[in-house]
Amino acid sequence: MTEAEALEAVRKAISPESLSYVQEVVFRQSWEGQLYPEIAKSVGYHPEYIRDVGAQLWRSLSDSIGQKVTKKNVRFVLNQVSNGSAPSELPSVRLEDVHSPVADLLSTEATTAQIAFPSVGLAVQSAFYMIRPPAEEQAFGELNRPGGLLRIKSPSNTGKTSLLLRALAYARGQGARTVLINIQEADTAILDDLGRFLRWFCRNVAQQLGIENKLDDFWDDEIGHKVSCKIYFREYLLSKLPGPVVLALDEVDQLFDHPELVQEFLPMLRAWHEEAMELKVWQKLRMVLSYSTEVYVPLKISQSPFNIGLSVQLPDLTLDQVKMLAHRYDLPVEKGVDAERLGALYTLVDGHPYLIQLALYWLSERDGTLASLLEDAHTQSGIYSSHLRRLLEILQKQPPLKAAFAEILVNPTEGAQVDTLMAHQLERMGLVRLSGNTAIVSSALYCKYFQPLLQDS
Repeated sequence: MTEAEALEAVRKAISPESLSYVQEVVFRQSWEGQLYPEIAKSVGYHPEYIRDVGAQLWRSLSDSIGQKVTKKNVRFVLNQVSNGSAPSELPSVRLEDVHSPVADLLSTEATTAQIAFPSVGLAVQSAFYMIRPPAEEQAFGELNRPGGLLRIKSPSNTGKTSLLLRALAYARGQGARTVLINIQEADTAILDDLGRFLRWFCRNVAQQLGIENKLDDFWDDEIGHKVSCKIYFREYLLSKLPGPVVLALDEVDQLFDHPELVQEFLPMLRAWHEEAMELKVWQKLRMVLSYSTEVYVPLKISQSPFNIGLSVQLPDLTLDQVKMLAHRYDLPVEKGVDAERLGALYTLVDGHPYLIQLALYWLSERDGTLASLLEDAHTQSGIYSSHLRRLLEILQKQPPLKAAFAEILVNPTEGAQVDTLMAHQLERMGLVRLSGNTAIVSSALYCKYFQPLLQDS
């Protein structure tokens, strides 16, 4: 079988999907026996990204032809399939080729796919992370750019932190130092005071970089907190390091409840990014902002960091990705995880990554079938009850927000135009999608659960 014949066989096998440029490169060069680092070098991508693309390609091909396909056995399997026979014995394969698409970020000896309760941020080695091209490729590319600014936007629990962790792992692989600041970790008292917040911010960055804290040597109340912070970064932190630093801020929209801080801090970050066009020291700094919704605190266009840099919006999972993910969980036949029921699960939650993961985890760890899960999903006894109750509690504590969502639920498919602030808050919670000025309920699950509860609101 020639390379061209093999490539055509792969295209037919995964149809109606099509191979991306990077997938085709990975297949062609894998067919010739090249290693992932060699492939990565030839196309200018990082080896971890190429390994990830390859791992998903082999899994997709495995699902399509019903045989386990890996980088090492792809020639053997495709030759057998083209001859109309199934291989009686597959060549031995390394587990990292099967389970962990980016295993060598932390270890060259992967073990097995570890099933764990879905939480915020899948570990870099997790086999249950689904790449969503071109998000990863775009994110990695922006962090290679001097003075780059990457914005990752999607509603809660849809994979922002997972992508962020992979972007940071990629940056470290490129020799950069990385810092991850989760805004949720800041005390309310700190968020209510610009000076305290900026000192907290600087101290966290220095500590993660392993640099001695010298805030008092650079802080001067007479020139102001923002200038002091800027000098501390420019003259001390960045000057001490020979290479790039990636500064990632997760859950940035937690700042939006503190408008005075937002109006000072976010324009400061934009100013740093703009100075990278002229000053080399700022080119060392690459920033990542992860958030659920656009800022609803008034900012001048020329001051906002949300209209500069590269924006990566994470899409929901596709049905094919849901099927691939179910395959990775390797669920037994008696669980009833067939294409039709997976399609029903996908429709119910509209491809929501966390809710899909939670369903597959539940099936792997507890008794029950996918059919029973779907039947009870929107009830108090269903697997999503904790998730749904948490959302309900937020709505009940904010009557205007509850009333706005109730208005949208009257006609969930067409939606409604509600107060801008309410719409952004509901989007941040993942309850609605915004289409222009219209808010539309994001999934059938939320309609089934909330309509009976809020119909009299």
